[in-house]
Amino acid sequence: MIRRKREPSETPPTVGTERDRLQAILNSMDDGVAIVGRDYRIEFMNLSLRSEMGDGEGRFCFDFFGHDRANCEECQHGMSSFGPVLRREWTCHKTGKIFDVSVAPLHKPDGDVARLHILRDITERKRLESQLQEYSERLEAKVREQAETLSRQERLALLGEIAAGLAHEIRTPLGAILTGIRLLEKGGQPPDNERILFDLLKKETARLDRKVTEFLGYARKRTPQWMLTSVAQLLQDVKTVLQNDPRLLGSVTIQCAVPADLPPWPMDPDQIKEALLNIGQNALQALQGSGTLRLEAKVTDNLLEIFVYDDGPGIPMDILPQIFRPFFSRRSDGTGLGLAICREIVEAHGGRIAATSVPGRSTVFRIALPFRKTEGGSQR
Repeated sequence: MIRRKREPSETPPTVGTERDRLQAILNSMDDGVAIVGRDYRIEFMNLSLRSEMGDGEGRFCFDFFGHDRANCEECQHGMSSFGPVLRREWTCHKTGKIFDVSVAPLHKPDGDVARLHILRDITERKRLESQLQEYSERLEAKVREQAETLSRQERLALLGEIAAGLAHEIRTPLGAILTGIRLLEKGGQPPDNERILFDLLKKETARLDRKVTEFLGYARKRTPQWMLTSVAQLLQDVKTVLQNDPRLLGSVTIQCAVPADLPPWPMDPDQIKEALLNIGQNALQALQGSGTLRLEAKVTDNLLEIFVYDDGPGIPMDILPQIFRPFFSRRSDGTGLGLAICREIVEAHGGRIAATSVPGRSTVFRIALPFRKTEGGSQR
């Protein structure tokens, strides 16, 4: 029988050939590659790593790389034969370069398990990251500076607006006071006229004091004094105050609806009460002595929602977006600061306030307050 001669290409590869081929592949890599045996000695370094650090084959890895031996213990004994891959950053003490090092188990033909180290030079990336971080910090500082400048400008604009509004609001009562004083200075007034003039002076002085108080209340910074507050008791207090204002109440029915299981909520009760009273008084003025005013509260998605509902004439759609704007008022005797103060209070609590209205049918104000932990757990 004639045997066919094996072609050279069909010759089975030897172990040496495979090893040479693998070594050629590793030497062609830009990343550094090292194989470390169980005895901590470096068994192989590819060309890229030798060019970077010199030949370390046969040396202990912790000695050659300048590691703490504890790191080598983690690689050799903290990793199972099947991983997972360990990753760390390492700075070469010889060159100062920074490497991303990954270590994985390597199963050798003889059954032993070595460790395959791949070192990728990330020096340039770290430099760019450092520059980006520095740029980001400079940008943040610039934004803060611009925000502070804008805040100062806004405060100055607000002070100018307050000054102009205050001058406008106090002009009328001040003029009435001056007129009354001049008439009394002339003398010769009948007793009834003097009594009328004194009543006018007291009335206009009180009006002036009220307007100045409102302006100061809007201008001051509001920092809530947090405490856990019974929402049911808070709404009941608001209802009691509103019911004891016969000038506004008339025959209006005031209702409260709070679930029995509604938990105490963190807030400044005095400030939130002030906001609710302001909204409630506005509602009573709109109802003009008849109708229903309803106070409700519930918790939805970790938000306390408080509603103030009235079935009065409503707010025109073109007016509704302006009602929280400072100095906007539809009443001749109003300063237009009441609802602006309400918004300041609610936003100081990290909350939101909004109003919806159906002209001719109803108006609803909604206050939403997030939950926040209070220090000391004080409760009211």
